[in-house]
Amino acid sequence: MRQPLPVLLALAALLGTGDAGAVGPQSAQAKAANAPAAAPAISGPQPIGVEADVYCTGWVDEEGAVFPTYIASAELIDSKQGFIEGDIIYLDAGANVGLTAGQEFWIVRPDRRVYRWGSITDVLGAVYQTPGRARILCVQETAAIAEIVLSCSDVNIGDGLLPFEPVPVPLVRRTVPASSCDPESGKVTGHIIDVRDAITPIHKDTVVYIDRGEDDGLVPGDFFTIYRVPERAGAVRIVLGELSILTTRKRTSVAIVTSMRDTMYLGDRIEMK
Repeated sequence: MRQPLPVLLALAALLGTGDAGAVGPQSAQAKAANAPAAAPAISGPQPIGVEADVYCTGWVDEEGAVFPTYIASAELIDSKQGFIEGDIIYLDAGANVGLTAGQEFWIVRPDRRVYRWGSITDVLGAVYQTPGRARILCVQETAAIAEIVLSCSDVNIGDGLLPFEPVPVPLVRRTVPASSCDPESGKVTGHIIDVRDAITPIHKDTVVYIDRGEDDGLVPGDFFTIYRVPERAGAVRIVLGELSILTTRKRTSVAIVTSMRDTMYLGDRIEMK
Protein backbone atom coordinates (compact mmCIF):
# COMPACT_ATOMS: atom_id res chain seq x y z
CA MET A 1 0.00 0.00 0.00
CA ARG A 2 1.35 3.37 -0.95
CA GLN A 3 2.30 5.40 2.13
CA PRO A 4 1.21 9.03 2.40
CA LEU A 5 3.88 11.74 2.14
CA PRO A 6 3.95 12.56 5.91
CA VAL A 7 4.85 8.93 6.65
CA LEU A 8 7.69 9.02 4.11
CA LEU A 9 9.04 12.22 5.67
CA ALA A 10 8.99 10.66 9.13
CA LEU A 11 10.79 7.55 7.86
CA ALA A 12 13.40 9.71 6.15
CA ALA A 13 14.09 11.60 9.38
CA LEU A 14 14.45 8.35 11.37
CA LEU A 15 16.88 6.90 8.82
CA GLY A 16 19.11 10.04 8.87
CA THR A 17 18.34 11.80 5.61
CA GLY A 18 16.71 15.14 4.98
CA ASP A 19 15.68 14.11 1.44
CA ALA A 20 12.07 12.85 1.44
CA GLY A 21 12.64 11.11 -1.87
CA ALA A 22 15.82 9.23 -0.85
CA VAL A 23 15.76 7.02 2.20
CA GLY A 24 19.20 5.71 3.18
CA PRO A 25 22.46 6.41 5.03
CA GLN A 26 23.34 10.05 5.68
CA SER A 27 25.57 11.55 2.97
CA ALA A 28 29.14 12.71 3.74
CA GLN A 29 28.14 16.29 2.96
CA ALA A 30 25.24 16.12 5.41
CA LYS A 31 27.47 14.62 8.11
CA ALA A 32 30.02 17.40 7.63
CA ALA A 33 27.31 20.03 7.82
CA ASN A 34 25.92 18.57 11.05
CA ALA A 35 29.32 17.94 12.72
CA PRO A 36 30.22 20.19 15.67
CA ALA A 37 32.39 23.18 14.79
CA ALA A 38 36.13 22.78 15.39
CA ALA A 39 37.62 24.65 18.35
CA PRO A 40 38.61 28.17 17.32
CA ALA A 41 42.31 28.91 16.89
CA ILE A 42 41.90 32.21 18.75
CA SER A 43 40.70 32.43 22.34
CA GLY A 44 38.39 35.01 23.80
CA PRO A 45 39.98 38.04 25.51
CA GLN A 46 41.84 37.03 28.65
CA PRO A 47 44.49 38.68 30.86
CA ILE A 48 48.08 37.54 30.35
CA GLY A 49 49.08 38.12 33.94
CA VAL A 50 48.08 39.64 37.25
CA GLU A 51 48.59 43.12 38.71
CA ALA A 52 51.85 42.09 40.37
CA ASP A 53 53.26 41.30 36.91
CA VAL A 54 52.98 44.97 35.89
CA TYR A 55 53.41 46.75 39.24
CA CYS A 56 56.18 44.67 40.82
CA THR A 57 58.43 43.82 37.87
CA GLY A 58 60.06 47.17 37.12
CA TRP A 59 61.53 47.89 33.70
CA VAL A 60 64.74 48.42 31.75
CA ASP A 61 65.45 52.00 30.73
CA GLU A 62 68.30 54.45 30.22
CA GLU A 63 70.69 54.87 33.11
CA GLY A 64 70.76 58.00 35.22
CA ALA A 65 67.04 58.51 35.85
CA VAL A 66 66.35 61.66 37.87
CA PHE A 67 63.86 61.36 40.73
CA PRO A 68 61.93 64.35 42.10
CA THR A 69 62.38 63.04 45.63
CA TYR A 70 64.01 60.25 47.61
CA ILE A 71 63.20 58.39 50.82
CA ALA A 72 65.33 60.11 53.48
CA SER A 73 64.07 58.34 56.59
CA ALA A 74 61.10 56.50 58.09
CA GLU A 75 59.25 55.76 61.27
CA LEU A 76 60.78 52.87 63.19
CA ILE A 77 64.11 53.64 61.52
CA ASP A 78 65.98 52.44 64.60
CA SER A 79 64.31 49.04 64.63
CA LYS A 80 63.82 48.21 60.93
CA GLN A 81 66.03 48.08 57.85
CA GLY A 82 63.35 47.44 55.25
CA PHE A 83 59.84 48.87 55.10
CA ILE A 84 56.58 47.40 53.83
CA GLU A 85 52.94 48.28 53.18
CA GLY A 86 51.52 50.45 55.96
CA ASP A 87 54.87 51.89 57.05
CA ILE A 88 55.43 55.67 57.12
CA ILE A 89 58.35 57.15 55.21
CA TYR A 90 59.86 60.65 55.08
CA LEU A 91 60.86 62.29 51.81
CA ASP A 92 63.63 64.82 51.16
CA ALA A 93 61.44 67.23 49.14
CA GLY A 94 57.99 68.74 49.44
CA ALA A 95 56.10 71.73 48.06
CA ASN A 96 59.36 73.02 46.58
CA VAL A 97 59.14 70.31 43.86
CA GLY A 98 55.36 70.34 43.54
CA LEU A 99 54.42 67.53 45.91
CA THR A 100 50.87 67.64 47.26
CA ALA A 101 48.88 65.47 49.65
CA GLY A 102 47.16 62.54 47.93
CA GLN A 103 49.68 62.09 45.12
CA GLU A 104 50.85 58.53 44.46
CA PHE A 105 54.36 57.53 43.39
CA TRP A 106 56.25 54.48 42.21
CA ILE A 107 59.04 53.60 44.59
CA VAL A 108 61.97 52.93 42.27
CA ARG A 109 65.46 51.49 42.79
CA PRO A 110 68.12 51.50 40.04
CA ASP A 111 69.80 48.11 39.80
CA ARG A 112 72.15 46.24 37.48
CA ARG A 113 73.31 47.46 34.07
CA VAL A 114 71.98 45.65 30.96
CA TYR A 115 73.83 45.29 27.64
CA ARG A 116 72.53 44.47 24.18
CA TRP A 117 72.86 40.71 23.79
CA GLY A 118 76.29 39.69 22.50
CA SER A 119 77.93 43.02 23.34
CA ILE A 120 79.97 44.17 26.34
CA THR A 121 79.90 47.84 25.33
CA ASP A 122 76.40 48.58 23.93
CA VAL A 123 74.52 49.55 27.09
CA LEU A 124 70.74 49.32 26.75
CA GLY A 125 70.20 50.76 30.21
CA ALA A 126 69.63 49.52 33.72
CA VAL A 127 67.02 47.43 35.48
CA TYR A 128 64.82 49.65 37.64
CA GLN A 129 63.15 47.70 40.42
CA THR A 130 59.75 48.81 41.73
CA PRO A 131 59.55 47.51 45.30
CA GLY A 132 56.34 49.41 46.07
CA ARG A 133 54.09 52.43 45.82
CA ALA A 134 53.60 55.37 48.18
CA ARG A 135 50.91 58.01 48.78
CA ILE A 136 51.71 61.49 50.11
CA LEU A 137 49.99 62.20 53.43
CA CYS A 138 51.14 65.75 54.09
CA VAL A 139 53.66 68.20 52.71
CA GLN A 140 56.03 70.81 54.08
CA GLU A 141 58.16 73.18 52.05
CA THR A 142 61.17 70.89 51.72
CA ALA A 143 59.89 67.60 53.15
CA ALA A 144 56.89 65.28 52.96
CA ILE A 145 55.41 62.35 54.85
CA ALA A 146 54.08 59.36 52.88
CA GLU A 147 52.63 55.93 53.48
CA ILE A 148 53.64 52.80 51.61
CA VAL A 149 50.37 51.59 50.07
CA LEU A 150 51.77 48.64 48.11
CA SER A 151 54.89 46.60 48.76
CA CYS A 152 56.31 43.97 46.43
CA SER A 153 59.54 43.67 48.41
CA ASP A 154 61.31 45.65 51.13
CA VAL A 155 61.49 49.41 50.54
CA ASN A 156 64.83 50.96 51.51
CA ILE A 157 66.14 54.34 52.59
CA GLY A 158 67.53 56.02 49.45
CA ASP A 159 64.93 54.63 47.05
CA GLY A 160 63.61 57.21 44.59
CA LEU A 161 60.02 58.16 43.73
CA LEU A 162 58.46 58.71 40.31
CA PRO A 163 54.87 59.85 39.60
CA PHE A 164 52.56 56.84 39.43
CA GLU A 165 50.13 56.07 36.61
CA PRO A 166 47.87 52.97 36.60
CA VAL A 167 48.99 50.20 34.24
CA PRO A 168 46.30 47.78 33.00
CA VAL A 169 47.03 44.09 32.64
CA PRO A 170 46.81 43.48 28.87
CA LEU A 171 43.83 41.51 27.56
CA VAL A 172 44.79 39.27 24.65
CA ARG A 173 43.41 36.61 22.32
CA ARG A 174 45.73 33.62 22.47
CA THR A 175 46.60 31.87 19.23
CA VAL A 176 47.96 28.39 18.54
CA PRO A 177 51.69 28.35 19.50
CA ALA A 178 54.18 28.09 16.67
CA SER A 179 56.01 24.82 16.06
CA SER A 180 59.46 24.09 14.67
CA CYS A 181 57.81 23.26 11.32
CA ASP A 182 56.30 26.73 10.95
CA PRO A 183 58.20 29.21 8.75
CA GLU A 184 59.66 32.37 10.20
CA SER A 185 57.17 35.24 10.37
CA GLY A 186 59.62 37.84 9.02
CA LYS A 187 58.57 40.27 11.76
CA VAL A 188 60.50 41.92 14.61
CA THR A 189 63.18 39.75 16.21
CA GLY A 190 65.24 40.21 19.34
CA HIS A 191 66.57 38.50 22.48
CA ILE A 192 65.75 37.89 26.11
CA ILE A 193 68.30 40.16 27.81
CA ASP A 194 67.46 39.87 31.51
CA VAL A 195 65.11 38.16 33.93
CA ARG A 196 63.19 39.53 36.88
CA ASP A 197 65.09 38.72 40.09
CA ALA A 198 67.83 37.22 37.87
CA ILE A 199 66.07 33.82 38.03
CA THR A 200 67.28 31.16 35.55
CA PRO A 201 66.39 28.88 33.89
CA ILE A 202 63.29 30.58 32.50
CA HIS A 203 59.95 28.81 32.60
CA LYS A 204 56.23 29.51 32.20
CA ASP A 205 55.05 32.66 34.03
CA THR A 206 58.63 34.00 34.35
CA VAL A 207 58.83 37.77 33.76
CA VAL A 208 61.66 38.72 31.40
CA TYR A 209 63.09 41.82 29.74
CA ILE A 210 63.62 41.95 25.96
CA ASP A 211 65.64 44.27 23.73
CA ARG A 212 62.74 45.54 21.61
CA GLY A 213 60.25 48.25 22.54
CA GLU A 214 58.13 51.17 21.40
CA ASP A 215 60.68 52.25 18.77
CA ASP A 216 60.14 48.85 17.13
CA GLY A 217 56.35 49.21 17.13
CA LEU A 218 55.68 46.93 20.11
CA VAL A 219 52.55 47.35 22.23
CA PRO A 220 51.30 45.45 25.31
CA GLY A 221 49.67 42.18 24.28
CA ASP A 222 51.99 41.40 21.36
CA PHE A 223 53.08 37.75 21.21
CA PHE A 224 56.55 36.43 20.39
CA THR A 225 57.84 32.94 19.69
CA ILE A 226 60.89 32.02 21.78
CA TYR A 227 63.39 29.85 19.93
CA ARG A 228 67.02 28.73 19.70
CA VAL A 229 69.18 27.77 16.72
CA PRO A 230 71.83 25.16 17.61
CA GLU A 231 75.37 26.04 16.55
CA ARG A 232 75.89 23.32 13.99
CA ALA A 233 75.66 23.13 10.23
CA GLY A 234 72.18 22.63 8.86
CA ALA A 235 70.51 23.10 12.24
CA VAL A 236 66.89 24.23 12.30
CA ARG A 237 65.44 26.47 14.95
CA ILE A 238 63.99 24.83 18.04
CA VAL A 239 60.79 26.44 19.33
CA LEU A 240 60.96 26.76 23.13
CA GLY A 241 57.77 28.63 24.00
CA GLU A 242 56.03 31.98 23.77
CA LEU A 243 55.96 35.28 25.60
CA SER A 244 53.62 38.26 25.59
CA ILE A 245 54.40 41.93 26.18
CA LEU A 246 53.25 43.44 29.49
CA THR A 247 54.71 46.97 29.31
CA THR A 248 56.96 48.85 26.91
CA ARG A 249 59.73 51.47 26.98
CA LYS A 250 61.46 53.08 24.02
CA ARG A 251 64.04 50.33 23.42
CA THR A 252 62.96 47.56 25.78
CA SER A 253 59.87 45.76 27.05
CA VAL A 254 58.75 43.68 30.00
CA ALA A 255 57.17 40.36 28.98
CA ILE A 256 55.79 37.21 30.58
CA VAL A 257 56.38 33.67 29.34
CA THR A 258 52.92 32.32 28.47
CA SER A 259 53.82 28.82 27.27
CA MET A 260 56.82 26.53 27.52
CA ARG A 261 57.98 23.54 25.49
CA ASP A 262 61.56 23.44 26.76
CA THR A 263 63.81 25.30 29.19
CA MET A 264 64.75 28.84 28.18
CA TYR A 265 67.78 30.97 29.05
CA LEU A 266 69.16 34.49 28.69
CA GLY A 267 70.06 35.17 25.08
CA ASP A 268 67.38 32.98 23.55
CA ARG A 269 65.88 34.57 20.47
CA ILE A 270 62.36 35.90 19.99
CA GLU A 271 60.26 36.61 16.89
CA MET A 272 56.94 38.44 16.76
CA LYS A 273 54.05 36.21 15.67
